[in-house]
Amino acid sequence: MRRRTIVIGATAATAAAGIALAVGLRPESAHQPPVVPSHRPIDASGNRYEAAVATAHQQGLTVWIESDLVKRWLAGPESFRAAVSTIAKLAAQPGVEGIKIADELGYRDKLDSAEKVQQFLDAASEALHTATPGKRLLIDLLVPELGCLPGHGPSLRAATTCAGQARGQYPQLTLEAVDGYLRSRRIDVVDLSTGLMTPKTYGDWGVDQATAQRAAWTEAKRRGWDKLTTLHARKALAHPGTYHEPDTGPTLTTYLDIPREQGAAAVDVWTWRQQYQGDTYRLLDPGLRSNALWEGLLQRRNAGARLFTHLSPSSLEVDLHTDLAMLAKVFTDLFVAAGTG
Repeated sequence: MRRRTIVIGATAATAAAGIALAVGLRPESAHQPPVVPSHRPIDASGNRYEAAVATAHQQGLTVWIESDLVKRWLAGPESFRAAVSTIAKLAAQPGVEGIKIADELGYRDKLDSAEKVQQFLDAASEALHTATPGKRLLIDLLVPELGCLPGHGPSLRAATTCAGQARGQYPQLTLEAVDGYLRSRRIDVVDLSTGLMTPKTYGDWGVDQATAQRAAWTEAKRRGWDKLTTLHARKALAHPGTYHEPDTGPTLTTYLDIPREQGAAAVDVWTWRQQYQGDTYRLLDPGLRSNALWEGLLQRRNAGARLFTHLSPSSLEVDLHTDLAMLAKVFTDLFVAAGTG
């Protein structure tokens, strides 16, 4: 799985993709001893991906197979067909609801025009509906223009400038382009990133991130995206080391609570555990210790939130059974890597 883009700037000063980690409180359970890995084998057959799907289902999780089919499609028909075959085998297991086929579709993935994006969606949809009948198809979609305070442009010059720059840099991800993709009915579920910028940027505009998030989701609903597909929110909250930032409340409000209030059916939270930039990023602290972020997510799960996260069986804190038993306390759905690269 690729890393998650957390903060996307659309002004000239923030046009490059930014990476900012989530904030949180000091761990509330720092006294809890770490879990010692048991190093048990994944399963007798050695197929770690099939074992991950089966174990997740046993834990009561709804499973989604995760693959970056864009890379395989761009690599040519043989590579694409091989990936579809692998996905189909995993998707045939009990408990699998759907398949994620693209990570931030159209964003720095060489699909640099609306035509290319639609061609990919057509090819992937046709191949997977044939190979995996009845499974829902899901994409990640980052729409930078949504972070530019849609609806505020006429009264806020900075927002108008921001939107123009976003449209110029990512013509394949304009609001109108996304309208077209969703109207093609190739995709059942969209994990939507609204491309929010930093609190400082919005502060300079006289608003805050929460206001920007509400504006973004209002625009998505105004355009009828929630009628064309099932909309989820998405946010990277994984962190290296222990979780020690001073206040996680505003982050969880902005990225989980507001989208759900605005009609998001679920929130995708990256990620259970993954190597990134030479470090290990997690939601818990090392050794499956709880922290303020985890407690905040648990509160939302207990209040009825549908929450997704991601797992690769090649990156576990303890072992498959132990990790998934803990993960299932907070999450309802799980993206399991397909192992297709």
